Amino acid sequence: MEIKESFRVNCSIQEVWKFIIDPHKIGSCLPSVQSIEVLDETHYKAVVKQKVGFITATFQINTEVLEKEAPNRLVLANQGKTILGAQGSMRSQDSITLTAVSEQETEISVQSDLKMGGQLAILGAKLIESKSKEIFAEATANMRTKLEKGDN
Repeated sequence: MEIKESFRVNCSIQEVWKFIIDPHKIGSCLPSVQSIEVLDETHYKAVVKQKVGFITATFQINTEVLEKEAPNRLVLANQGKTILGAQGSMRSQDSITLTAVSEQETEISVQSDLKMGGQLAILGAKLIESKSKEIFAEATANMRTKLEKGDN
């Protein structure tokens, strides 16, 4: 499943870049992240609890930074499996592209290619896509608030 979304924040591209390359800061925007462990500069591990429909699952997700082109592009590969709840797995490749609209406004474009397996995948793409959009909307609102209030 491919997800594409864009939004703008009232911050310079440099401020947004500093924010998105920090796993703890970007992770704090996602409503379902329970913990993040930085393993090295390009690898980290997250525990994410997610409810889709009537099914709840907790994933351990390993993330690798594949590309880092400051201050314009970040590409991440994620692979995870459930450690609690519904059995399943997930893989995604996520690209975050930053474009300076002005000195104090940046457009953030996110493209994600998500693949799910197990019980969650059985629920169907429509339900997962709907939940992904819901998570994205909450994450972007959180990110916008943190960046525009200077909590970066």
